[in-house]
Amino acid sequence: MQTINIGITGTGSLIGQAIIKSIKKSDIVNQVKIIGFDYFDNTIGGFWCQKNIVLPDILKKENKEQWKKTIFKTIIDEKITILFIGIDFELLLFSQFKSEIEETTGCKVVVSNERVISIGNDKYLTYKFLKDNGLNFPKTWLQTEIDKVEIKYPCILKPRVGARSKGVYVIKNKDELQEKIKSIEEPIVQELVGNIDSEYTCGILCLDNKIISTIVLKRYLKEGNTSIAEYKNSYNDKIYNYINKIAMNLMPNGSCNLQLRCDTKGEPYVFEINPRFSGTTYMRALFGFKEVEYIIKYLQKMEPRDFVLSEGKAYRYFEEKLMGEE
Repeated sequence: MQTINIGITGTGSLIGQAIIKSIKKSDIVNQVKIIGFDYFDNTIGGFWCQKNIVLPDILKKENKEQWKKTIFKTIIDEKITILFIGIDFELLLFSQFKSEIEETTGCKVVVSNERVISIGNDKYLTYKFLKDNGLNFPKTWLQTEIDKVEIKYPCILKPRVGARSKGVYVIKNKDELQEKIKSIEEPIVQELVGNIDSEYTCGILCLDNKIISTIVLKRYLKEGNTSIAEYKNSYNDKIYNYINKIAMNLMPNGSCNLQLRCDTKGEPYVFEINPRFSGTTYMRALFGFKEVEYIIKYLQKMEPRDFVLSEGKAYRYFEEKLMGEE
């Protein structure tokens, strides 16, 4: 049985750990060797890997070349054949280096192109993408536009670039908007659609410019992350039709995560596109949406199985583990 060497960045992140856990619960776990990457040597995800590589701090510009050398050297030395990205701020870098990595090492980098990443990272570009493609969109304004339009309250104030609900506020009136907007770097104001009870997290899986599958989960948030995810076969077909249209127009490579709410008529409106794996990746695998396993089998020219989904709720919880001295 040939070993498949898989690289996963962000062993200290929720996303990277979700990718690792998905492999650990897959039917190919005994064929896989996991090489993790992070910027710290004591990450929980790192303990789940056969090896964890500590990278130079890429947020310091002077480290960029050394960071790149470390990535290339590790891929070659460890014979990594597939690389998954588990940290938001690495997406654009790996997208830029994807062709070079693949041509130099033969390792497949599971990341979308720069266009897709830019649309996801920039919430104003997300709005423009939806609008330009004739898809439902929440009305969105830049700071320079808000004095020229009539805004309905309550509305949403958030950074143009950001994730996991950081710096996101529900604004009740104009006075509050004028006060809060001072604290946000590159703010946008957005129409508030639906409510927390109509919010969903959705996954789309695309490979070689084809839509492989999609999933819709009802989500319950805690501190900006999904604490409970629920899958039912009976979810609104309008949501599936909508996210499939987004997938066709966006066409990411690998996994992409969408956050949306439905209005009172059941019409879905995406307010966030994350062109990467999700913190709910492992939750989705528990329902049978085994996207990580599928990608590995697909790229290894094995025969991936179609997803068979089971209804239910997945709960996220904390767990403690004692690590003894070696």
